[in-house]
Amino acid sequence: MKKTIIKGCVFAATFIVVLLMSSLFLNKGNTDMTAEMKLPELPLVYINMGGEHVNMMHGFLSPMEEKYMKESIMPIGPDRKLSISVKKYDQTVDSMAFEVRSVDGSRLVENTEITNFRMDGENITADIVLKDLIDEKTEYSLTFLLNLEDGRCARYYTRIIQADGYGVKEKLAFVRDFSAATFHEDWPSGFEGNLEPNSEGDNSTLSKVNIHSSASQIGWAGLTVEQLTEPVFTIRDITEQTASVTVEYIVSYMRQEKETFAVVDEVYRVRQGTDGTMYLLDFERRMSDIFSEDKSAFVGDKIALGITDPNVEMMESDGGKILAFAQAGVLYSLNMTDNKLSKLFSFYDPNGKDERSFYGGHEFKILQVDEAGNVFFMVYGYISRGRREGYTGAEVYLYNNSLNTVEELAFIPTLKAPEIFKAEVEQLAYVNGKNELYMLLDSQFICIHLDRQTVEVVAENLNGDSYQVSESNRMIVWPDQGKKYESTSLTLMNLNSTEQVTIDAGSGNYIMALGFMNEDLVYGMARISDVSLDDTGKMVFPMYQIKIQDENGKVLKTYEKAGVYVTGCSMNENQIILDRVEKDGEGNFVPCENDQIVSGVVDVQRSNKIITIPLEEYKNITEIQMKSDLDGKKLKFLTPKEVLYEGSREIQIPQSQIAEESYYVYSPGGEVTIMSAAGEAINLANDIAGTVMGESGAYIWRRGRLNVKNQIMAIEGVPVTEEKNSLAVCLDSLFSYEGIMRNSEYLLAQGKTVQEVLEENLDGMQVLDLSGCSLESVLYYPDREIPVLAILGDGNAVLIIGFNEKNVVLMNPEMGSVYKMGMNEAAQWFEETGCHFLSYVKK
Repeated sequence: MKKTIIKGCVFAATFIVVLLMSSLFLNKGNTDMTAEMKLPELPLVYINMGGEHVNMMHGFLSPMEEKYMKESIMPIGPDRKLSISVKKYDQTVDSMAFEVRSVDGSRLVENTEITNFRMDGENITADIVLKDLIDEKTEYSLTFLLNLEDGRCARYYTRIIQADGYGVKEKLAFVRDFSAATFHEDWPSGFEGNLEPNSEGDNSTLSKVNIHSSASQIGWAGLTVEQLTEPVFTIRDITEQTASVTVEYIVSYMRQEKETFAVVDEVYRVRQGTDGTMYLLDFERRMSDIFSEDKSAFVGDKIALGITDPNVEMMESDGGKILAFAQAGVLYSLNMTDNKLSKLFSFYDPNGKDERSFYGGHEFKILQVDEAGNVFFMVYGYISRGRREGYTGAEVYLYNNSLNTVEELAFIPTLKAPEIFKAEVEQLAYVNGKNELYMLLDSQFICIHLDRQTVEVVAENLNGDSYQVSESNRMIVWPDQGKKYESTSLTLMNLNSTEQVTIDAGSGNYIMALGFMNEDLVYGMARISDVSLDDTGKMVFPMYQIKIQDENGKVLKTYEKAGVYVTGCSMNENQIILDRVEKDGEGNFVPCENDQIVSGVVDVQRSNKIITIPLEEYKNITEIQMKSDLDGKKLKFLTPKEVLYEGSREIQIPQSQIAEESYYVYSPGGEVTIMSAAGEAINLANDIAGTVMGESGAYIWRRGRLNVKNQIMAIEGVPVTEEKNSLAVCLDSLFSYEGIMRNSEYLLAQGKTVQEVLEENLDGMQVLDLSGCSLESVLYYPDREIPVLAILGDGNAVLIIGFNEKNVVLMNPEMGSVYKMGMNEAAQWFEETGCHFLSYVKK
């Protein structure tokens, strides 16, 4: 029988954590002392709702950049009241206050001390009322400040929006009831209509189930599962109709007569109908066993990881005898030669009851594993325990096998949100044999010299698609001066040897890096005379030649066909799929059939590999297949301690001098992907039902239901004239709508692109190139009273100013009128004419 029990159940034995580690550089002051990692110290803050805690907030000891802090949001009513709870954990809180700011952090709206609070043992409850200084349906950053007895000030970040009728209680109740019902014997009673089982659902594993899985699979597939901790609910995003909510908790179940614990994360997207009915739009649950640290996990040449994602963070030494791997927030090193397993890092507390230690705000990156058993690794994101508790950044560690210690070699702090910093770190992190750490942070390619604590900027102005990194992170290539479309050379660098090779485009050519096949670089050449901007300002870069070159500079393959040009490619295993165009009779580039190159690249064979095996009771489980058998009965289990040292070892990264616009795509679960093109970011957000944020912290786009109809009535039909073509008329109408008078025909005649004209004249607005977006996606803007400029392939233009269920509303200067066109007809028209969309949002 399945049952749920409240937090506080004793499962301490499996969570015993005796931390950490030590030394590489014995010349760095006093490094002859070791200690266990300090327990968490900072309080937690929650929002109170109907007697329950939601939106758990963790403390930050440095002021973060508000525009990036978007972990949770809470709607408040017209009375602007909010109730919070502080769980002190034996800390003495001297005073409390809160700040309300604009989402970009630039404008302080309110700074108020909290004096109305109640003490109840370890908890403080406070009811606050915000001043009548905020606008309705506008998001603000809300920060709680707790001044602690030891002099530290801990900050807790969330967002608020004053909006009545968002149904937050009803949406949370639905999520809570659905999650709890999956543990009941009569599941899916009451929720049958919310499930969408089909072939998209994977019913072979419990590590990941979703709305398309079978009802049995969502109900734990017959496995007897107990919920051990009280679920943590976080509202990630909310509108009047929809909400994205995450739920986190720990479960236990019996596997082969042994109690096994697992971390569970659920993501819900729900919608409330006009009649109050709740609909489940999407659901996903991930489950990851906490590794069983005993000999039963080692059988022959297998390590049983259990129910978990098979994409395991893992690295082996050259000979394969030393293996480092991470699972469920813990990092291990297995030394097959010495027959020992070392727990290198974990935030879990010794008795397994402290919810601060369960927070999944960090990740591991294994940087290097050598034959002597030493492991370089990185812990990055929010640090919830130890000397860096309350900070966001990257801790670089060395596990010294001979001393059985771990030592922090460097700490790289950031003021960005943990989820954004994690996305940045995952672009590149590599340590070579010279103790040099290479990373890509803030559009800069940097080298951190770990032995002397210095930073070198190798290249800058590298946005998200101008550089390429190999999967191993060992090879990187970037264009000269960071210019993707105007580069006459590429720099290819081997981060292990630190050797750089310059690849020249040749006279009359530009060159572009397209990616890597293992460590082999794929790049293309385009004639400068063929590279141009179209009417929207979108770059056309037709490459007449594609080359594959190995890391030593040898060209392995050349692709070139007369009259055919490559505009992009995708790589799948050893195949490169080429997107191609050719010139028509008028010299314009038009699409033609794709082609492919088959590469001779051979996948690197590892000594140890991840496998999945089916077990009837548990579905597929994940295992590591080792290069040879291991005698589990003789295996020794070690818990390294952490080296104490003098000094800070904090490394400040120089601030980038060039501000590159980035777009942050948030999934419903809060994960972030960083992109450099608005259109691509919106397409990704549309695919994952997410949101797009800009550098200012404002929404660029969000997935959700549009109004049934809307039209910008202030924009009326204006005809073309002898002096003004349709593009100039559309621009003038758009400027007039925003209260700006401009002569767009004159500005275009000066050689400015449409995007330049918009950017130079729409003060306080961020202009968006929506190339590649569907008509359905761009209707987000007319729904919010923002016109969309649609430029057709022949240079003519129309404004999209409205829609209803069946039609779009267009202002067409060629016709001099505003009229409706069928939705499908308009979509086909825009696609066939090679239309490009542009719009804008307030910064």
